[in-house]
Amino acid sequence: MSETIKDILAEENVTPNARVTSVCDAIAARHPGRVLAFMYYGSSLRDLDDAEKMLDFYVIVDSYRKTHKNPIRALLNRLIPPAVYYYEQEDENGVLSTCKYSIISIAEFEKRCGAHALLSMVWGRFCQPSVMLFPKDELTAERLMASRETAVKHMAAQVAPMIERPVTSTEFWAKGFYESYRTELRPESSEGRAAEIVARYDERYQRLTTALYGPPDRDGFYIMPDLPAGRTKTKWFLRRLVGKPMTAIRVINSAATFEGGLDYVLRKLKNHSGVTIVPTPFQRKHPVICSPLLGWKLWRKGAFN
Repeated sequence: MSETIKDILAEENVTPNARVTSVCDAIAARHPGRVLAFMYYGSSLRDLDDAEKMLDFYVIVDSYRKTHKNPIRALLNRLIPPAVYYYEQEDENGVLSTCKYSIISIAEFEKRCGAHALLSMVWGRFCQPSVMLFPKDELTAERLMASRETAVKHMAAQVAPMIERPVTSTEFWAKGFYESYRTELRPESSEGRAAEIVARYDERYQRLTTALYGPPDRDGFYIMPDLPAGRTKTKWFLRRLVGKPMTAIRVINSAATFEGGLDYVLRKLKNHSGVTIVPTPFQRKHPVICSPLLGWKLWRKGAFN
């Protein structure tokens, strides 16, 4: 019997170490009674015991209004999900753990992994390796697993029409991640870098491609279905047009979560694009409510090209 996408994703489990568990406990305590599960992803997942790696989580919640103490923050989380927070924790040995976590409701997570979601930030991220930690109950776990399966299928559907020749699994998924990275403010926005990321989990992506399109030929090439590419290319163009400004607004919005955050964000954007702005005193004091305006100014200066 052929294995399914769900079979492959179900194998992606880790036993969280003490550092990861402690940080998750602290995040749950910051939002008491609201956290349904953690979706753990990123480079620290590959190097679990490297304390210098920043932890990355999507924190799945049941309610924005009840999760955030600040009502403006709750509104922005609903309008421009997810809301990004920064957190630091020092253990008894003086080892500092840093964490970036994004809050999103379970309903929004399902929607943004779905086949009708335009922007690839969520489905592009969670078709890649990730691990579900501490789900509140079996129903939550089932919903998140189903969303991840949908994300894999959606990414594949957004890549296959643009493939005009037999491809390896690495070429196929690298094409998708390259297109996805180009819609965000990410350092991995090159085809070579995307291929390197896929190669780390080469067997996984071969199995997923086989589950989607059947086994490869004897040389390891897959034949994609013959589909019109015009509509798909238009969608990727729209994602690039909208995605980078939206990413910037989210990042600037997150600047309110830690001291010096706005300067950190502007420095990051300058390193990426060479473009920056000088915020007014009011904008420094209220980066959350000013994030759309700051994002617009940066876009006008070409920070997201």
